[in-house]
Amino acid sequence: MQDNKIISTPVKPVSQDALCGVVFERFQLDSELVAVPVTDKGLPIGLLKRTEFLVRLADRFGRPLYENRPVTELMDRNPLVVDEELGTDDLYDSLMSDWRPALQEGFIVTEGGLYKGIGTSYTLLQQHMRRAELRMKALDAARLEAEAASRTRSQFLANMSHELRTPLNAVIGFAEFILAERSQGRPVDDVWSYVADIRDSGTHLLGIINSILDFSKLEANAFTLREDYEAPQEIIHRVVRMMTAEARKKNIRLSTDAEDIGVELYADLQVCKQILINLVSNAIKFSPVGASVEISLKLTRENEIEYTVLDDGPGMSAEEQVRVLEPFVQADAGLSRRHEGTGLGLPLVKAFTEAHGGQFYLDSQQYQGTRAAIRFPASRTVVREDRDYAFI
Repeated sequence: MQDNKIISTPVKPVSQDALCGVVFERFQLDSELVAVPVTDKGLPIGLLKRTEFLVRLADRFGRPLYENRPVTELMDRNPLVVDEELGTDDLYDSLMSDWRPALQEGFIVTEGGLYKGIGTSYTLLQQHMRRAELRMKALDAARLEAEAASRTRSQFLANMSHELRTPLNAVIGFAEFILAERSQGRPVDDVWSYVADIRDSGTHLLGIINSILDFSKLEANAFTLREDYEAPQEIIHRVVRMMTAEARKKNIRLSTDAEDIGVELYADLQVCKQILINLVSNAIKFSPVGASVEISLKLTRENEIEYTVLDDGPGMSAEEQVRVLEPFVQADAGLSRRHEGTGLGLPLVKAFTEAHGGQFYLDSQQYQGTRAAIRFPASRTVVREDRDYAFI
């Protein structure tokens, strides 16, 4: 690992022919210089240790005796030499057993056998501090990730509590009302309208559960596509028929631009319909009363089938566009969230599209509406020729 490499100070080495007087001057000029390495063609062959070297030359006859002699006469010919890849843990073991003096006197660090620098207790301290800093950063990142996961779980539980209780309360309440009416001898025909409410609440509840199960399968890579052929505009027509009533509740104009483009889509048709339902449902949900939503279809130059859902709603900021693709999150999540939903609509759209090898695009600006597009790869575009299919 990069952070476990041994840190060293790049002290300029001397050759074996260098004179002791030259090294003496270097020690005199640099009080922090612990040792000077001796190399031959890049290979370390010895080490001149500050204290030992200066003591020898500080003697009355030391300097006149050694000043003009080669450093090989005073160097340690068997210093501690370690490769930077050794790792600090193994180095500590060596220093604490046979090479304890090297902490103060210095040791040679190599890279691929060639001299790289001098290691000391100071460089080891630097190493320790750097590793501690990296570990702290890793712990902070893990803590932030755990906190984010905790917030997501809490938000999910809060959302699910509301989303599941609402239809369940409706089912239970309407059922109890019908039973009470019957027990009092009133005609049951008068309460048949509540049966439809029970059915609608149950259907809504089933949809929530199915979304959660689908997403769980996708996350576990256990989702299987059941593929078939269909004219892509037909999927749009079916979705519009299903969503028209929902749009009318808010007086939203639901329009299409879906001419026959002469090809068919090879995909899981139920999933494709669910993708468009999710996109249209989102557009209706977040658009104001009287707005418009358009679903369009086109064949790109690369023979890719592309669906687009365009609305003139409030739009989203760049930050919100990132958040809405996170599972169980809504753009207006929190205590003030105005719209119901699991927060799985767009994450499911993205996951379903990618399961087909396609791409999901979201383009939005605040107060300027939203454009959501899904694009299937050309391998799923099929030419119609007398009901014989040939992949483009």
